[in-house]
Amino acid sequence: MVLAYVANFGFGDNTVSVIDVKTHSVIATVQVGNQPNFVDFTPDGKFAYVNSGDDIISVIDVKTHSVIATVQIDFPFFVAFTPDGKLAYVRNGAGNIVSVIDTKTHLMISTIQVDNANIIDAQNFKFTPNGKLAYVINSTSDRPSTVSVIDVKTHSVIATISVGIQAHRIAFSPDGKIAYVTNKMSGTVTVIDVKTHSVISTLNIGGNPSDVVITNDGKLVYVNSEIVDTVTAIDTKTHSVIATIRVGNIQFNSFLEFTPDNKLAYAGNQADGTVSVIDVKTHSIIATVPVGTDPRAIAFTPN
Repeated sequence: MVLAYVANFGFGDNTVSVIDVKTHSVIATVQVGNQPNFVDFTPDGKFAYVNSGDDIISVIDVKTHSVIATVQIDFPFFVAFTPDGKLAYVRNGAGNIVSVIDTKTHLMISTIQVDNANIIDAQNFKFTPNGKLAYVINSTSDRPSTVSVIDVKTHSVIATISVGIQAHRIAFSPDGKIAYVTNKMSGTVTVIDVKTHSVISTLNIGGNPSDVVITNDGKLVYVNSEIVDTVTAIDTKTHSVIATIRVGNIQFNSFLEFTPDNKLAYAGNQADGTVSVIDVKTHSIIATVPVGTDPRAIAFTPN
């Protein structure tokens, strides 16, 4: 059975709705903490982790649709799992702590101090493809932001990398050798060598660069820029800009994603309720699709 879990943020609701995707019907309602706003599954699909505004992570058994554990964490903001599913990392909205949860026992086993941040983004850290490192963005609006590099085995910060002002999103090349970080207020993309934890290039693209995605073959990076409503194409071999594509009215925090075959890119335009479809070979718009109001996220079926 394929299920969808929906976190209901509305004040006083405090539930997760479980939807059967085949019948499009709610088959269970799970009571969690106050105002849940994030839900994700362990890689094996057995458990769902839900954060809430009353400083808890609720762990739901997907088989029984029941809460089997709660983890007390100050202002849990975003949860990500290591690729092997053994650990969950939680960024604390308070600013400078990452909490580590053992997903077998659902107990917090470590806290890691990172640089302080005055902007907390919902998806501001990622694991390298091999799961050995976590890159945590410490976003600041009044000075250069930093990236804390965490050794997952030791739960310790092994490097701190200075990037641009108001760092926002991060993406790794498929081989895990290169990281790309967008910096909104600097109008730049920082290119990082993951082996040496050093900046190897800074690309000036302007216009509040927001989302960043990489093709499956690792040859091309696309970055959308909010103020100027463009998508910038970057050649990963030369770390150079090779095209600038005018899209719709992005506004802010709109999505950008490649189709699994890398032939097309979909760019969300939040302010005008459309999706721009880009031909990746020619870096040109081939369609504009009207959708609903305020589009913010997209996912493609694997085929």
